[in-house]
Amino acid sequence: MGVEQSEGAKKVSKDISEAVKLLRDENLVWSSDMEDIKLELATLLEVSAGNEMVRFVADGVAKRIIYDGGTKYDLGLETR
Repeated sequence: MGVEQSEGAKKVSKDISEAVKLLRDENLVWSSDMEDIKLELATLLEVSAGNEMVRFVADGVAKRIIYDGGTKYDLGLETR
């Protein structure tokens, strides 16, 4: 018998999904600090989204990546 995941554990939140896309977008320019860790951070967010115990932390990090002082970064506006 395998352990079944809940629907919530299978579903990646919209914020996490958007943050991962932003982190992996080669057209966006990040600070040198973020540039060095952005791909690992994207992977960490994806893995954390599937773990109920740490998903809330991943959601918080994702929100900090895509929201800046009330402004939401929209990948669609940046894509060319």
